Amino acid sequence: MTGLLNNVAAALAPSGSACDRDAIDRGCITCGDVAIPLSVLRVDGERGLALCKDDDGNSETVEIELVAPVAPGDRLLVHAGTAIARLSEESPV
Repeated sequence: MTGLLNNVAAALAPSGSACDRDAIDRGCITCGDVAIPLSVLRVDGERGLALCKDDDGNSETVEIELVAPVAPGDRLLVHAGTAIARLSEESPV
């Protein structure tokens, strides 16, 4: 499967660049499925966005339509700027 992913990544990469096989371990957005847990700080329900922060305090605007409604304090799993799951307090992430 990794060979197929590398072939697809190489085909989609801008010309002159290639996907680094080791990038999967570092979180290549093309090759890897990387999602990070974030905490909701503020919600803009009208626009379907939330201001979130990671455990290091870095903030990011996230699309929340797939997991709405959300509220400040909720923990979300985010991939490519989109919340893809709501994390429970029991979640190991």
